[in-house]
Amino acid sequence: MATTLNASNSNSISNGNGYACHRPQPRMFGGGRFNFGRRYNESTINVTRGDEKDLLLYYRVYNPSSLHSTESPPIVVIHGGPSLPSNYLYPLAQQIPSSRSIIFYDQLGCGRSSQPEDGCMYSIENAVHDLEALVDALHLEKFHLLGHSFGGIVAYEFTKTTDPSDKCLSLILDSTPSSMKTSLEECSRLEEEVKSELTLENREPQEAARLVKDNLRKRCECRLEELPDDLISAIESRGTTFGPESVSDYIANPSSHSLPPVLLIRGEYDFITEECIKGWRDIFTQDSNSKGGMAYREEEMSNCSHYQHLEDAKSFGELIKSHCFINDY
Repeated sequence: MATTLNASNSNSISNGNGYACHRPQPRMFGGGRFNFGRRYNESTINVTRGDEKDLLLYYRVYNPSSLHSTESPPIVVIHGGPSLPSNYLYPLAQQIPSSRSIIFYDQLGCGRSSQPEDGCMYSIENAVHDLEALVDALHLEKFHLLGHSFGGIVAYEFTKTTDPSDKCLSLILDSTPSSMKTSLEECSRLEEEVKSELTLENREPQEAARLVKDNLRKRCECRLEELPDDLISAIESRGTTFGPESVSDYIANPSSHSLPPVLLIRGEYDFITEECIKGWRDIFTQDSNSKGGMAYREEEMSNCSHYQHLEDAKSFGELIKSHCFINDY
């Protein structure tokens, strides 16, 4: 187990699901400014896995003075991977008005959170419990959920655990597959397409693999000429115990109750293809057509792929701002 931060003194509570967590003291132990701009605070909460009682979940809150605003409820952002640290999503904070807080956290197994080596400590269910613990620890009464890639799966499963009218105002799924198996199959298909378009016969295997990877990245992952530093840093420091193969059997199933309004976003060239989101469309359109059902909307961002918040930050920010504003009450 590896950690990088010390937890503040806290009192044990129960979240009602037999899952122990610890509520931190209101005092934040750290803070700073993002690129000499937005103010943020950071801290940790404790979460428990079996006999492990000192696991730390790191979080960062931008615009912390607005954390409990009733007019502009906060956005809780969940990173992908699994185990890709949340710092690649920090640029989102620049697109959100200072009247609204935005909360990032590192899921267990990556970044500044604890990184236990026992694979049994990781699952979608445990990730949902950790999110519940964070929401409870921060005393969030109303908030929006934004999940990127695998983070959208965690966000969706969270909305299935409770009546959304209680706390979750809306759900934003950003490049999130409804089936991990389909997603992995589509990634393989796209890789084969790239290989077929390149001349690789006279290249060394390592050079050929690098060429395919670079072309696939520029087409389907991030279409910027140079990868942003935040994304490079996250990729280089991603966790190694919990990865896509650990959740390869995930398929989204309909919720037993009504869901909050949903915004589904993907890039035009995203490796999360149309095939990967068919399941969401079936689930959400069925619910939206029911009596009193939720609202469902899809947006495809032109000339973007998997990291639209980096590729077209302004347009992505406008989408998020307008969606949250419409669903703030």
